[in-house]
Amino acid sequence: MPSGGHVHVHRIVVVDSSIAVKWFKSEGEGSLDEAWSLLETHRTGAITLAVPGHFPSEVLNGLQYSRLALNEVQAAATALEQADLVIVPLSHRLTVPAIDLARAHNLTINDALFPALAMLLDAELVTADRMQARVAECQVRLLA
Repeated sequence: MPSGGHVHVHRIVVVDSSIAVKWFKSEGEGSLDEAWSLLETHRTGAITLAVPGHFPSEVLNGLQYSRLALNEVQAAATALEQADLVIVPLSHRLTVPAIDLARAHNLTINDALFPALAMLLDAELVTADRMQARVAECQVRLLA
């Protein structure tokens, strides 16, 4: 690196489905401003939001169960696709550590994939899930 040069550290943040649900459903949700701020900061390029491969289906499932209208869930599916999130495919590099985390912290494999991805990418995990927030193997921010 040239002397006197600046290294721009681009921050990667892993968000779980509990955060993305806040993007589409405000009723009964807390920390909406913080959740929206993450998405807006991603859109400006200041951070990169990364998610595991099962993320879109998990978010849409959560919205489906929250009794949103059909057109609202369909609109969320389109918005998620257009959000330009970095979707990391489910491979053994992600699933094997997720299995370990699930066992260690009494999480589902689906939930454990989020802290496993944060560990893999050396990124912060942002979640509204208190069980995930107790995982000490990665940096976690709880937006309850």
